[in-house]
Amino acid sequence: MRTMGIVRRIDELGRIVIPKEVRKRLRMDSGDLVDISIEEDSVVLSKFHPLNHDQELIASFCTSVKETYQTDMIVTNLHKVVYSTLEYDLNDEALDSEFLKRINSYLNMEISVLNKMSLTKNYTFDRDCICYEIRVENELRGYLILLDGIISKKQKDLALFILNYFDKIFK
Repeated sequence: MRTMGIVRRIDELGRIVIPKEVRKRLRMDSGDLVDISIEEDSVVLSKFHPLNHDQELIASFCTSVKETYQTDMIVTNLHKVVYSTLEYDLNDEALDSEFLKRINSYLNMEISVLNKMSLTKNYTFDRDCICYEIRVENELRGYLILLDGIISKKQKDLALFILNYFDKIFK
């Protein structure tokens, strides 16, 4: 679906400038990686994010972890849900703006279901949870949220294991 048509000339080195309006809409900043793909007779540019790029790997890993530890998890990038083991389908839902404003106060802390915290417009946490930053080579890439009836050392250790794994595979 074509939503915006902007024409740019390719320079002698084969470069084009992505217009400011497009960069702003896609939340692209200087230094961000761009995924370039070809679909039929079109070149498609999209903001590259390792958590979006390897969704199948994340899905199979998270499913295996849930089957082994019986702990649900949600993996997000900085703007939307990448994968969730919840029965409710959250994949690709945008993160709630209030959640993003308060994320720093939620990090590494046990959060009670009584807080009635919303992750997305359509999902409010229905169990206790704990939230961690996903960092790859010390750069913030998203968030890992573990949900369970009670957050204990088991979930905290599991989160550290998952974060270490993500840091290794997304380098």
